[in-house]
Amino acid sequence: MKPTPDARDIESMLKRWAEVDAEAGRMAAERRREVLGARASDELPEYEFGKKPNDWVHLDWMRPLRFMYRNLPFGLRMALKKRLVR
Repeated sequence: MKPTPDARDIESMLKRWAEVDAEAGRMAAERRREVLGARASDELPEYEFGKKPNDWVHLDWMRPLRFMYRNLPFGLRMALKKRLVR
């Protein structure tokens, strides 16, 4: 049976993985600078996720309506969907 690692072993593993992660981040930033070429500035902007046209469906006030719709019988749900698409 394998011995359980102690706190020092765990701490050293976490430190090693932090170093590996930082190195991967540096390599990714370097690849991005190479791809962007002259357009790349010293400070690369973070990627921003754009809003999709149907993001309103996931707003909090829609949760009860989504719940009710999902719990309708399948035939009724499909009939309602056909009506709403027109």
